[in-house]
Amino acid sequence: MIILDFIDEIVSGKEKARANVFILAAYFVYSACALVVWTHFSDKDFSYVCFASGGMQTLAFFLLMHKVRVTRSAAGISSKTLQVYVLVFIFRLSSTLVKNGYLPVDRSGDWAYQASDIASLLLVFQLMFFIHKRHADTYQSELDSMPIWKIAPGFMLLGCFVHGELNHSPFFDKTWTVGMWMDTIAMLPQLWMLVARGGEVEALTANFVALIFVSKCLAWCFWYTGYPELAPKQGGFNVVGYMIMFAQTVQLLFSADFMYYYFKWRGTTLRTGCTSWCSGQKQPSEKLVLPMGLTEV
Repeated sequence: MIILDFIDEIVSGKEKARANVFILAAYFVYSACALVVWTHFSDKDFSYVCFASGGMQTLAFFLLMHKVRVTRSAAGISSKTLQVYVLVFIFRLSSTLVKNGYLPVDRSGDWAYQASDIASLLLVFQLMFFIHKRHADTYQSELDSMPIWKIAPGFMLLGCFVHGELNHSPFFDKTWTVGMWMDTIAMLPQLWMLVARGGEVEALTANFVALIFVSKCLAWCFWYTGYPELAPKQGGFNVVGYMIMFAQTVQLLFSADFMYYYFKWRGTTLRTGCTSWCSGQKQPSEKLVLPMGLTEV
């Protein structure tokens, strides 16, 4: 029903038609860039999935920023999630821009994957500017109350003491692992805020929610095929490999839970609107005219 409404708004030329066309254009540009990278800057093997995951995450933040700009509202968006994502990209880029141990083994790991993370970081900075400066009056700080900064230091310490050796450098192995753990908890404040609002998050979009979930699915598939490489060369239990798979699985579950709550709310909203429309009570876009002196309840 969401997809049909999306298409109908474009065909019928409704007020949201321009915004929907922009979203389609964004998907088209992303698809074109992904095709160019696949054709000219990759070895056309499974490692490309890692770049696709990063690219979808970038597209998700771009569409979220577009929604904030169009609606001029930051209601329902967690600033704490964006702050954690800043750490995610800074720690990860500090490793991937210097070392190649945790990059795709094909040519997409030469620059394309890092470029998607840099673009995501810039988009997150712009979203934070919108939330705290341009549209600060719409930011719901009272709902963005999860004490994430009491949890984050523990995961940073875990990344410093338990990490892989693919970079062959303790410092850069630690920074990448810290970034991974920050990525694991990044969506928790947004999920907390979503539940606190009862699922009602108009500022978020189905595109953002779904793209984040698909991005995590692709990242999980990539590491599922690659984690055996982290096993000790002399044999023994693959502690680091299973740690990475645990983190990727938790990320996937959190994003799936996030998508479940969001689409549950959207489904309830659509069913309510459809019931009113089908029963002939009231058109969604029409105002009910009442006799003078009466008000609509």
